[in-house]
Amino acid sequence: MKVRNSGWQVKITQEAAEAFKTDELTDDDKLVIRKWAQTIVEHGPEELQRIPSVWADHPLYGEWKGHRSSRFSYRGRIIYRVEENIVTAVVVKITTKHDYKKD
Repeated sequence: MKVRNSGWQVKITQEAAEAFKTDELTDDDKLVIRKWAQTIVEHGPEELQRIPSVWADHPLYGEWKGHRSSRFSYRGRIIYRVEENIVTAVVVKITTKHDYKKD
């Protein structure tokens, strides 16, 4: 199967990368997060909104205005923003506690 590259890439912040090194994320969580990133690379972030039953992707408000949240498990969320002109989805936080507080 040929992978379609939509021109998008996923950039991970240091905080999000650190989450991958902890025991907070299960192997299944990591697999789903990789699938999330693959979906963006292949189809762009708008694809996440086309499958609400999977990702429950939605915009955030308040201190997270300009960011979006996608679900990777019952409680786990990927908080990210889309940078215009750079065509990059930047993962800024991965949380298993449905915690939207900025650190």
